[in-house]
Amino acid sequence: MGTSSRHAFEGGLCRFGIICDDAEKGLRDLPDASFNVAVTSPPYYWARDYGFDGQLGHEDTVEEYVVSLCNVFDEVFRVLDSDGVFFLNIGDTYYSGNGQPHGSDPRSSSRNFMRKKFRAVDRSGWSIPKKSLIGVPWKVAFAMQERGWTLRSSIIWNRVNAFVEPTARDRPYRQYENVFMFSKSRFYSFDRSELVEEDVWSIPISRDRKSEHNARFPDELVRRCVLAGSPKGGWVLDPFLGSGTTIEASLSLGRNAVGIEMSKAYVSAFLKSLDRTQLSSIPFTELVDSINPRPRTWKKWTGNRANFRKPGTKSSG
Repeated sequence: MGTSSRHAFEGGLCRFGIICDDAEKGLRDLPDASFNVAVTSPPYYWARDYGFDGQLGHEDTVEEYVVSLCNVFDEVFRVLDSDGVFFLNIGDTYYSGNGQPHGSDPRSSSRNFMRKKFRAVDRSGWSIPKKSLIGVPWKVAFAMQERGWTLRSSIIWNRVNAFVEPTARDRPYRQYENVFMFSKSRFYSFDRSELVEEDVWSIPISRDRKSEHNARFPDELVRRCVLAGSPKGGWVLDPFLGSGTTIEASLSLGRNAVGIEMSKAYVSAFLKSLDRTQLSSIPFTELVDSINPRPRTWKKWTGNRANFRKPGTKSSG
């Protein structure tokens, strides 16, 4: 079961906080226009069971799932700075319609819940043919556009080492996922000089260390988003923190961060992994009061849109 708690720390020049709560509720603790960049990977539709009744990702229909996500992202929109950007990593799901599967799934023990729970995607009667890829990422992206987000890029995350899917004998294994880049308007700040690749990012799946979380996304993916979307000393948000990758990557890059995670177990595991000799606990309210997306580095940051120049013109610097 989850629980509600707030934690905040400072170490060196950076601060970070963790809200153990439902994402939408936890975001309400945060002030308007506070973060330079948000980076997250929410629970996918009927992909895993995180052990909560009514958990996000286990909605009865795709439409309900999209609404649940977009309600969270409405709050992300509110707390994102007017110049901020939002990177959303989200995967797709297949509609089987063949009833509840049996046996075991050798792909991942975390997926064996589908042998115990009757998933919505296994129920017959959908309006699309069985075995169809649902198109969940784009349904979410289009719904976010309708709610005011500007979709600036559909980045392909090439996972390089695709998951083996033993039951997929008549289609390619899935080797990529979408990373959508959103802004609050057509004008925002972004550091293109930090891009290692353009809109196809080849980043292997993280398998470098054990984690309480079974769907950890790579440090390198987070690093690229943080570097392109925030100045040093800026603020990073992850409303679905999971194993804590976003906080770890942000701190290593000299950014401050806040993460929200519903699972007490995941939060506890992350807190236990911290080197407390390098950190000091601070009141969560003090952390919130210190959030500032326009730090001293903002004015000279390459990504600051005030420093952009049109082709053929001289830089003001």
